Amino acid sequence: DNKMFGGHVQKWTHASSVTSTPMTFSIFVPPQALESGTVVPVVYYLSGLTCTDDNVTQKACAQRAAATHGLAIVMPDTSPRGAGIEGEDDSYDFGSGAGFYVDATVEKWAKNYNMYSYITKELPEIVNMSFPVDSARVGIMG
Repeated sequence: DNKMFGGHVQKWTHASSVTSTPMTFSIFVPPQALESGTVVPVVYYLSGLTCTDDNVTQKACAQRAAATHGLAIVMPDTSPRGAGIEGEDDSYDFGSGAGFYVDATVEKWAKNYNMYSYITKELPEIVNMSFPVDSARVGIMG
């Protein structure tokens, strides 16, 4: 837990049932959400090719504007890591870190590379249960 612009940045790792791997995300919780009973809108920021959740957290400085406007930001990793699939770490633009937010259809990848389902279903469920966010006011960008 790190303080930033009156809010907090937290890094979470959890067992994903969608990717069958540990998944990591960071979240900025603005100062407005620290007030008891207050929920805030949330934006999911999807990083690109070769990124992790750290790229946005450390380089974008979006937390300043989010703090001003009372907005939570969720920054997920771009892909499963350590699935053990042959070839997943051979190229920067395919496999680990590739940043394609789709569900794989090729059998070799289909068990683990389900980022569309992760981003649209599993991750929001975790965020909505664990943080003071308003599930009716949600955005996505990247």
